[in-house]
Amino acid sequence: MNLAIFLILLNLFKIAIAPFFPLIGDEAYYWLWSQHLDWSYVDHPPMIAYVNYFLTTLFGNSEIAVRLGAIGIVVLISLIVYLTGKELYDKRAGAMAVIIFNLLPIFFAGGMFLVPQTILFLFWALSFYLMVKIVKTGRSSYWYLLGVSVGLGLLSDYIMALFFVATGAFLLFNREQRFWFSRKEPYLGALLSMLIFSPVIFWNITHSFPSLSYHGERAASLNLEKFLNFVVLQMALYTPLLFIAIFKNLFDSLRKLSLNLMNAFSLSVFLPFAILSPFILIGGHWPAAAYLPPLLSSGKSKKVFIILTIAFALLVNSLGFVYYLFLYPTPKELVGKEYKINQELEKYIKESKPKYGRTLILANNLGLAGLISFHGKTKIYLPPGKHPQYDLWGKPELKKGDNLIYFALNDRDLDKELRPLFREVWREKQKRIFTKDADIPTKTDIFHCLGFRGGKLP
Repeated sequence: MNLAIFLILLNLFKIAIAPFFPLIGDEAYYWLWSQHLDWSYVDHPPMIAYVNYFLTTLFGNSEIAVRLGAIGIVVLISLIVYLTGKELYDKRAGAMAVIIFNLLPIFFAGGMFLVPQTILFLFWALSFYLMVKIVKTGRSSYWYLLGVSVGLGLLSDYIMALFFVATGAFLLFNREQRFWFSRKEPYLGALLSMLIFSPVIFWNITHSFPSLSYHGERAASLNLEKFLNFVVLQMALYTPLLFIAIFKNLFDSLRKLSLNLMNAFSLSVFLPFAILSPFILIGGHWPAAAYLPPLLSSGKSKKVFIILTIAFALLVNSLGFVYYLFLYPTPKELVGKEYKINQELEKYIKESKPKYGRTLILANNLGLAGLISFHGKTKIYLPPGKHPQYDLWGKPELKKGDNLIYFALNDRDLDKELRPLFREVWREKQKRIFTKDADIPTKTDIFHCLGFRGGKLP
């Protein structure tokens, strides 16, 4: 009962403050996917698009619909965490794991934003619960349920493929579980997963594997600053104690030359990202699944561990909320109307279109483009070659005499490149978009371009 009260109060608080956290660029971009339903997309598999489509069909194209979706998914994860903790240890451990889970910055504040990794964590947690049931009961029928869950996880994010690695490593290193290698159920479950995932494979084949080339281009030369960023971000989002717990598990596994269930499903996710972190800028939420086992174990930890973990999480959450609620740098001209300005964007775009000629809406950033499309209720383009997903949706084909409203992030001098292409170019004096995402409110300029003469758009 106390756990239920905790979850109710916590989520009522999230809903109450949701209006003060406008849609961020990534969320708007993924919402845009729901306006172009497909078997897959360049960046990720399609589940986030389907979830957004369901939410906005049910609640309308509103920010609160997206927020409720994110909050609701975290509630479902909480239920699975409780059931898993109860299965592994007892009710108290399960309840404590749920409390810590909900207070971790990555899920307390970060869980308010609807991104693919939130949905991935839902299916990863469900799959891990089913894996626990397989180990504890030995019932072969659970492999089929696991196959469905992993398949849905694969439709959410490619990271779910690491579940196969973790499962294989666990079975291989544990003699009492190796008998599953000679049973048909694990293979049929894996086949079921791939069958569910097959539309994504088909889409990539028919589009010349854009996902592979897109993510492959992220890699760069060795950069220790990226590794340091990875370490600091992990400790801030998941607390230093849970971060250290993963390394303790690693050293224990190396020392004993063994790999138990918890370590297999933690290290199989954490190590690939840790190894890649000096070469790729790793998002703080990408390795979230690695923290599920130590999170579950924390429910039965010593009191001092629990207190310190919760205290650190509350400190980070408090600092984050103080900054984003009271100290976020809002442009002076938007102070007092920052939470209303986005509602005026549709009207502004309509009134800004010249009476003569066709007018296209363009942006130079994928997140900004999503926000303009969401709030402005308009079709939007990126310059050709700017991002492969927008190219697939259609490249802007300007004809002589056409007009352009160009939303540009971090490019105040863009007008110098636009002037040779148009008869007239002028910059909007007012700020017209607000979000608490990077520099979008302060560094977005709007250029009105009249009478296209010809040339390549910058």
